[in-house]
Amino acid sequence: MPDRILERIAGGRTDLVFDLLRSEGWRESIAEGRVNVLQWFVYYGDVTAMKAVLEAGGDLSAIDPDRELENAAFFGHWKMCDFLLAHGADAAFADPDTGETALHSALAKAGRPYYLYVVRLLLERGADVNARTTPGAETGAFMRDVRCCGETPLHRAAAYADGPIIRTLLDHGADREARDAHGDSPITWASRHLRPGAVLELLAFGDHRIGPNALERITSDHGAGWGNGMEWNVVGDYLPEST
Repeated sequence: MPDRILERIAGGRTDLVFDLLRSEGWRESIAEGRVNVLQWFVYYGDVTAMKAVLEAGGDLSAIDPDRELENAAFFGHWKMCDFLLAHGADAAFADPDTGETALHSALAKAGRPYYLYVVRLLLERGADVNARTTPGAETGAFMRDVRCCGETPLHRAAAYADGPIIRTLLDHGADREARDAHGDSPITWASRHLRPGAVLELLAFGDHRIGPNALERITSDHGAGWGNGMEWNVVGDYLPEST
């Protein structure tokens, strides 16, 4: 029975945590596997399941709160981020290899306006708005064959985020003029990624201005809409329990 429950939790049925907690040896079970049960709860954003484990007498020793904060931010689960921050995660933690923070992780996908809550929470809890990645370090944030280049969260936001997220970063002190390892600023990233005039205007500085015609005419955006990859993954598999 526990193995079946664990398999279904991994497939997205995190509500089966209560069945798991009624099974013998559940404390050991939550720490087992290449990806353990607690990590699946983070992946699917199920804070209730995490709380259920704690209320049943379990703990979070099977996960690294800082690493899982990065994961929760990557998936856009602001409530899970909040839970992890309340249980020891550091909003300013930077990966020792890549220099990436949870804030970088939250800004690696296009067309995710609801990630605003993740960004806001991290900033309010002490995230470094101008943290830089390690140039040349391979990153998993874009899934395949991509290397960091000393970019700040605003660089990534310039490429992928919407106006409210970019404004939130700027309001918290993000530097429009920050240069990555190649000498590129956030507006460079926005221009390269074909962002609309409204985004370019937010990032303009010095001689790099956006004229009224460009603001009016440049309305297309490569990041419009939702993808069909990660969105399906975090929904989980079709695993009905009713008969």
